[in-house]
Amino acid sequence: MKLKRIFFAFCLLFANPAWAGNVFQVDRIKVDVSAASTTLARATALQRGQAEALSKAMQRLVKQEEWERLPDIRTLDIENLVEVLRISDEKTGPTRYLATLSVEFKRGPLRDLLRSYGVAVTEVQNKPALLLPVLEDLQGLQAWGEHWWQQGWQNFDIDNNPAPLMLPMGDIEDSMIANAEDILIGDPIKLQTLNDRYGTQTVIVAHALADVEGQLGVTAYIFGAESSDVIVRTYRTGQPHEDMGRVAVDEISAALAERWKQVAAVASDERQMLRVRAAYPGLKDWTRLLSRLNEAKLVRDVTIVELAKNYAYVDIAYIGSVSQLGGNLGQRGLVLAEQETGGWTVTTEENAVVQVVQ
Repeated sequence: MKLKRIFFAFCLLFANPAWAGNVFQVDRIKVDVSAASTTLARATALQRGQAEALSKAMQRLVKQEEWERLPDIRTLDIENLVEVLRISDEKTGPTRYLATLSVEFKRGPLRDLLRSYGVAVTEVQNKPALLLPVLEDLQGLQAWGEHWWQQGWQNFDIDNNPAPLMLPMGDIEDSMIANAEDILIGDPIKLQTLNDRYGTQTVIVAHALADVEGQLGVTAYIFGAESSDVIVRTYRTGQPHEDMGRVAVDEISAALAERWKQVAAVASDERQMLRVRAAYPGLKDWTRLLSRLNEAKLVRDVTIVELAKNYAYVDIAYIGSVSQLGGNLGQRGLVLAEQETGGWTVTTEENAVVQVVQ
């Protein structure tokens, strides 16, 4: 039987079921508040920190073009939207409180709140891309080892974004695979070797040119499985390179997230229904397939219509488009495909035997 694999690009992006980022969680919120007492400073700091985290979460979940429609933070009952508040690095004085917060928001209530303002929500993450920060300054090119450009990315919340990033270990094996020049020119063989090592399919080379005081040029080269792209930013603020670098990290990450949100944002919770034929070699494979179906974030319900030894027909209730569903299933290690003769099939990537129709 010939199948038409219409979600190839989506599956390349989504195909890592083990990814555990959470777009409803905001990490590394720094608070520093002084007040009449430590108790008042702490209460004020936690309140401000949760408000900052909610603002970041809302902007993360919604396309930038729709930010003007977001609710005013001051009008919201923030505490009732918080699922978990984690506090670390606490320091106190007689009138001062400092800490680092991690805030996880309730998925359903926050999603419903945002959609009530008529905006599309991106709750499904892209597959992580391998980020390779390369610094070029008066000392030359640096890819591996410690430098301020790499540290800027390490200090950023790269896990819980719509377009998450993965930093390499930067060990001897990495340096033997590719040097800074190889990375900067985008040597396809060496970048693929790094992809293979880290289980990624996209490499982003973030090149920071810091050879002039008070000026920083940043170019992010995106080497994807299906296509390539580039993002360019220039900063002439007169500030130290490290300070401009922090702004660049924010802006490059936001640009990558916006690219993904244009694909993955879902405007409503209106359910669609799709009947698919699930193919599997045996019972264990069926159990694995069904479990992954139920784990997909866009899937709202799975109903078994017919069950046989090597196949089953199931009705999938989902939100979003069929393309978005295919991508989301790909995130869980499943392949959704349309048959030439009509109808749909789903199977695990391990068991997929799909012929690409030219």
